[in-house]
Amino acid sequence: MNERPFDPHDTRGHVLPENSYPADTLPHYQFAGFWIRVCATLLDSLFLIGISLLIFNPLRRALGVSDYVFSLIDLIEVLFDLLYMVLLTWVKGQTLGKVITGIRVISARQARANLSAGQVILREVIGKMLASLPFGLGYMWVGWNHKKQGWHDLIAKTYVVWERRT
Repeated sequence: MNERPFDPHDTRGHVLPENSYPADTLPHYQFAGFWIRVCATLLDSLFLIGISLLIFNPLRRALGVSDYVFSLIDLIEVLFDLLYMVLLTWVKGQTLGKVITGIRVISARQARANLSAGQVILREVIGKMLASLPFGLGYMWVGWNHKKQGWHDLIAKTYVVWERRT
């Protein structure tokens, strides 16, 4: 057969099959491990808790919302948290926690392309929900997977890599 070898720098719209890039075409990426990802998640959580304390809790008090009743303000807060994760990951590949720790989410299909909306929804909503169900095993999978992928990364075909600084 007359097949050309794969060139990751080919600009003719070369797209790999669904699996991902072959291992030898990703040497310039260093996959981010479990603990740095935990750190990024903790930073994101601190940011969202701060927003809750500064904005949503005063709104609850001002409107006399009981702590034991799920209200419209609670729904808005949940949507804010979800949009924070989804929109920042979709637009930049990074939440604030990932920016601070120097890691980024990239597509396993096309490392130089932005994440698709479908990938982000699969990763941030469906994948993370599934990864957290059996005692967080899907998140711990990052520690055992050779490409440091959790279940949410495997489902969405993404990698979390150290960002190259120039």
